[in-house]
Amino acid sequence: VVSALLIKGFEEGIFDAAIVVRRMEGYSAEAVVATNASEVLEAKGTKYLRVNVTKKLRELISQGKKRIAIVCTPCEVKAARKIQQTLKKDYEITIIGLFCFEAFNSAKLKDEVKARLGVDLAKVEKTQVRHGKFIMHVDGKEYGCRVKDLDDAAERVCRFCDDFTSQYADVSVGSVGSKQGHSTVIVRSKVGEKLLKNLDMVKETVDKEEIARLAKFKMERAKKSLAALN
Repeated sequence: VVSALLIKGFEEGIFDAAIVVRRMEGYSAEAVVATNASEVLEAKGTKYLRVNVTKKLRELISQGKKRIAIVCTPCEVKAARKIQQTLKKDYEITIIGLFCFEAFNSAKLKDEVKARLGVDLAKVEKTQVRHGKFIMHVDGKEYGCRVKDLDDAAERVCRFCDDFTSQYADVSVGSVGSKQGHSTVIVRSKVGEKLLKNLDMVKETVDKEEIARLAKFKMERAKKSLAALN
């Protein structure tokens, strides 16, 4: 869905450049700039790693780009909005936010996956989180474990984040609440409505209670983590 939204945005001239996260060698990831459909598709898929995308946003702004899309997690969404508030009105920043409970440290995740499952994460072709499981596909086989089992590999700062659904984005996208093969999409602004309008999609029901449950859990976890510092 994210790729479809970006491609539609390019086709309709809503933005001239998009900041996306592309997987690099050794199961690492970095923010890159896409300017066409093929570059968008090169970055498809969720990486579950913490990546600084607002640094790339500042670079594009300094280069004179004024119509920019950015795909990012809740913490980066907030930072992007703060940057946008400092800009003149002729800048148009479109934000596609991702559902995110927590991100992983690449090196620690590699160690945990190797120790628990004997899998070399650098050789994994695809990763996904579904129903509380971290699933990996490599050489035609599927491996998985509970996300909870990978707690030691999670970024510590994520415990202080209280936003699960990227509530400050124009459009939020995630897998929670939708059945396999579908994505949950939350439209939050007129810009988001414009992006989604006439997009070729199959509509299904969404489990809103499941989304609300995880959102509440993350918020309460953040409160407890902050309280523990005092």
